Amino acid sequence: MAVRFRYALSTHLGTVRTNNEDSAFGSDRLLVLADGMGGHAAGEVASAVAMRVFAGLGTGDAPAAETILAAGRRTRRALHTMSEADPMLESMGTTLLVVACDGDQVTVGHIGDSRVYALRDGSLYQVTTDHTHVQRLIDTGQLTPERARTHPYRSMLLKSLDDQPAGADLDIIDVELQAGDRLLLCSDGLSDYLSAEHIGELLSVPDREEAAHALVEAALAVGTRDNVTVLVADLEADARATDSSTPDGGVRLPGQENQVVGAAGEAIGLSAEAAAALRATLPDMPLDATAPMAGIAGIGATDKTDHTSDPDETATDEPAASESDHRDSTEAAPHDDQATEAAPSGNSDTSSGEGTRTGEPAPSGLSASTGSRLPGALAALTVLAIVIALWIILG
Repeated sequence: MAVRFRYALSTHLGTVRTNNEDSAFGSDRLLVLADGMGGHAAGEVASAVAMRVFAGLGTGDAPAAETILAAGRRTRRALHTMSEADPMLESMGTTLLVVACDGDQVTVGHIGDSRVYALRDGSLYQVTTDHTHVQRLIDTGQLTPERARTHPYRSMLLKSLDDQPAGADLDIIDVELQAGDRLLLCSDGLSDYLSAEHIGELLSVPDREEAAHALVEAALAVGTRDNVTVLVADLEADARATDSSTPDGGVRLPGQENQVVGAAGEAIGLSAEAAAALRATLPDMPLDATAPMAGIAGIGATDKTDHTSDPDETATDEPAASESDHRDSTEAAPHDDQATEAAPSGNSDTSSGEGTRTGEPAPSGLSASTGSRLPGALAALTVLAIVIALWIILG
């Protein structure tokens, strides 16, 4: 039986950060979550660019797995060319979760340490396996899940969707789900701080909006230091109303309005160079830095505060980006992640706006931030001159 998603999104800065590098997007056929990483505002940029690419996925003739892998490669190529053009974006990347529904087939793509859980008949299963150093130690029997929660290298990622051109593809999982199942997509700001038992208890709250809110509030209550973002989705039968006037004998009943929260829901700061590189790499995907999700049909107005998004809000096109402290590469990289035991299931501070070069306008359709690097360079030269003068005077 064909299924579709009904969902609730919620995000919060956490107890320490003043910017949000997480992003999440929901539609009745597609769920996406990203947790950006990188210095300056690079994490927000990576998160928003990835969200824009993946939110544009359609249900064409190509299998979902191929479409997801292609989107991951497009994102990686864009991040690479942008960081090459703008050194301030170097080493940026993001975790990525995508769940695509095509008829009765549900396909999961993931990379990094953000997680997908499935809840069926009160039992919670972890669908994804973290791409982290501690998870590898667990898999090889060198570490128990209990000790992993306090391991000094629990923050090291082995894979992410970053600016390395030869980086790994997303892992693909075909999941056997059915109407009545519930999914949770979450950033490590949740899974690092709550046990699987606690997550399962809160996810079992019947109302998905209340469940999403309760999960975020629980993470805040125990002092999550990272951004925390959750997407709670119920699978329901895709009811069709009989209508002999349609070619296939029916029409899908109206679904929930598309929504986005987090970094991809706000403006991002792009230098003229980075904006030009993005446009050259993905010419078919014009991205307006003031509204990264513009062009994605049906985007609803999102709650840019720290609460669960409301499906009944009016439609707008949005998105954003910021900074992050976690990195990833083929060599392990820190990312505030804590591995927990996986169960089978089917197998912030704000951007400073320092990105625009003086005298170079942003390309059409791309807004650049207003800051300049010139003052910083002059200050550095002044300090250097003073040091040299003191060295000469003191002999």
